[in-house]
Amino acid sequence: MINGFLKISAFLVVVALVSCKKDDPAATGLGGETNIPLTAVDSVSGVYAELDGANALSTEIKIKANNDGDVTYTGSVDLLTLSPELQAKALEVMNEHGDYYEASKYVTLTPDMKLNFEFKVKITSEGYQDYFTDGKPWIMVKYNDPVGTTYTVVNKNGETLTRTITEKTGQDDWPFVFFLIKTVKVEQQIASDDPMVDHIEYRVNHKFGLVYLEYVFKDGTNLAFEMVPWFLL
Repeated sequence: MINGFLKISAFLVVVALVSCKKDDPAATGLGGETNIPLTAVDSVSGVYAELDGANALSTEIKIKANNDGDVTYTGSVDLLTLSPELQAKALEVMNEHGDYYEASKYVTLTPDMKLNFEFKVKITSEGYQDYFTDGKPWIMVKYNDPVGTTYTVVNKNGETLTRTITEKTGQDDWPFVFFLIKTVKVEQQIASDDPMVDHIEYRVNHKFGLVYLEYVFKDGTNLAFEMVPWFLL
């Protein structure tokens, strides 16, 4: 679920951290090279979050394993270091919506309020794919696909969900660290019964991977993440 848990995972990273039409790209999977600089084991990336435009948290995620492009990330967040607002959102997700997001598959909360998380995504030279929607592969993006390309998955309720490439300028116009980079923007449809999230947007770059993730919640709040693979700079 980058439906279910990147909602959460990224959400607090989290709580804890998702025209050329294809015939079912989710089923055909993701090709490309799997041993690339972005997927090197033991590499560490920074994750920086803003809640409604205000700094909320920073943490690190580390690549624990790379099995033919299936990359396992681990990390930890001390909830006591977060703002009261973000602590409240984290506990709301864990206590009220944890079952919906299947949080127990990805995150554990220790008695001293440490949130430890582990999740897997597929990363190749071609793009990104996750397994957060009922364990099914769902492509987030293929870098070379044009605007209008859609990637679909059918969830356990029989609902077809769609990710769509909505912007690809080909220009270095997205602010990243101290410079500008090219990105592909992807917008994700949310399941109709999702209790918290209204929609999700992603920004990806062919070298740095997923660099931006934004959740807009049904209560009007906004949580945005910037991911920086410092080892590639």
